[in-house]
Amino acid sequence: MIFNVYEAYKDNHELRTLFFQFVQAVFPRADFKRWYEAGYWSDHYIPHSIIEKDEIASNVSVSKMKLLIDKKIVKGIQIGTVGTIPEYRNQGMSRYLMEYVIDKYESSSEIMFLFANESVLDFYPKFDFKPYSEVLFISTDVPLSKHSAKKLNLQNQTDVKLIHHLLSFRQDVTRIFGALDYEFITHWHLINIFSDNLHYLSEEEVLFVISKEKNELHIWDIIYKEPFDMEKALSRIVQKKDTESIIYHFPPDQLRYTYDDIIPDNNSYLFVRGNFDPKTKNLKFPVTAQT
Repeated sequence: MIFNVYEAYKDNHELRTLFFQFVQAVFPRADFKRWYEAGYWSDHYIPHSIIEKDEIASNVSVSKMKLLIDKKIVKGIQIGTVGTIPEYRNQGMSRYLMEYVIDKYESSSEIMFLFANESVLDFYPKFDFKPYSEVLFISTDVPLSKHSAKKLNLQNQTDVKLIHHLLSFRQDVTRIFGALDYEFITHWHLINIFSDNLHYLSEEEVLFVISKEKNELHIWDIIYKEPFDMEKALSRIVQKKDTESIIYHFPPDQLRYTYDDIIPDNNSYLFVRGNFDPKTKNLKFPVTAQT
């Protein structure tokens, strides 16, 4: 069956509204409308949708990205927001859109990749996507708390401008398998997932995206403009004396932190299509660059 595909409609109010409604139906926790209204929906994020009866029935989005793989800049496509509303499933729409996107973008990109959810792990290999494992880095050398970080608030326009400035000039968090110029995606994560997890060190001009789970401090991202003393900074973001370990969600190749152990990231299902063979198998693509 052949479907009509609507794409690149960011500036079309009617289609954009249908997309917001689709996202709410398929991904209830995601808020693309607020992201758009804040001005962060970039032309690099392109939905490809099938519309039936005045609603989006199925969608596959792409994000055009410059990737860093073993320090080399590579053109890439990240696929995300893949879904079909229940009443239109099992009609081949997702397959059609995946084939459409691959055919359109494979000649202009070196790799395509995506992060799947656990329920569709057998779907993407049908399109020559291969699974890759990711890891987390654990340190039990937790510094004594000298907390002095300021918690930023996305309702405060001064804080919002500061975050925008930092993201505009951010340095690479990893060059093993990372990306360049993905602030439009990071803003989505800060709005939807990490709005309560933003801790800023003014002296170093460094923003830590962190969360506390039981006795673990999770560092999801570090947004910085210039090199800084990581060991000194850590003591100033540790808030509680009961912190027993630090979990890093990116490799240490740029910020040079120390770690004691590596464990599989069992919540990550990375699939890659194309010429992808990093020198190290200890991969962790930045969380705030994922769609």
